[in-house]
Amino acid sequence: MKATYRNMTAMLSVLLAGALLTTPAVAQSEDEQLAQMTELERLHATFHASISVHDPVNGDSSAVIDQRIREILTIWAKDAELTVVNTSATAGNYIGVGNPDDPADCPPPSGDTSATGQQGTLCTFFKYVAGGMQPANKLVSLTPAFKTKYDPVKTDGQWTSSFYFECHYFDVSLNPATGQPFWTARSHVYLYGEAKKIDGRWLLTRASSSAVGVPVP
Repeated sequence: MKATYRNMTAMLSVLLAGALLTTPAVAQSEDEQLAQMTELERLHATFHASISVHDPVNGDSSAVIDQRIREILTIWAKDAELTVVNTSATAGNYIGVGNPDDPADCPPPSGDTSATGQQGTLCTFFKYVAGGMQPANKLVSLTPAFKTKYDPVKTDGQWTSSFYFECHYFDVSLNPATGQPFWTARSHVYLYGEAKKIDGRWLLTRASSSAVGVPVP
């Protein structure tokens, strides 16, 4: 009986020691994942801050818009791909970051809306297509936090994550009758795809975008 008790005690001691060893590892992994999600949220915030007008009264100058384009391009990988899904002439694939200072690297949309074609670079999209970057528009992009999702996973030392967020654009130009922003809804789209941590920075690598309905929880 005593031998049986000693064996059970020894076994419990081993199991308890194993639990104590593994619990910090699990906690550390969860903490690390939360840290990655925080970094992804900063990337998300950069997207919305860049795509939104900075001067809703006078509108942004060309120089400010160019700076906003440069800023939003910094959150994409060099060979990133964006696919716009709709029936307009600007639908299709935008591949590679591009350079707003180089017309050859940031051309107007080619008009190729085929599944395997290329409209231009991401710079093309933000300079010529994205409503928030057009000088005549004074739009602010709002996003429902409860619809935003990330799933960072580390495999063989490489962090990757799926992501999903929505962009609800509102016209904040001033109503001359009231002096207050119109807050008129202009468009509603989602962005869904994958991100990767490259050289210590999270970057969007692939995404698709299309119209989205009311953001119901």
